[in-house]
Amino acid sequence: MAKQSNTLTINLHGLYVEEALQRLRAFIASAPKTTEKIIVIHGYNNGTALQEAVRHRLHAPRIQEVSARFGNDGESIIWLRR
Repeated sequence: MAKQSNTLTINLHGLYVEEALQRLRAFIASAPKTTEKIIVIHGYNNGTALQEAVRHRLHAPRIQEVSARFGNDGESIIWLRR
């Protein structure tokens, strides 16, 4: 987990969809209240299952919005409520 100001990063490469979503939900729940966004590295070249799950199937109370990371299809940004 890397941290830059109010941003956290998580790498989900190599995980199955359900395992990735479970880890991501736990990661979001444990993020400090000052966290504004989480960068999710899910990859793209070997398929889009993780990308689609993160962008369309992920639900958690703290999530305000999930968007693609501009210029990188292998990453998504989760914007959190404070």
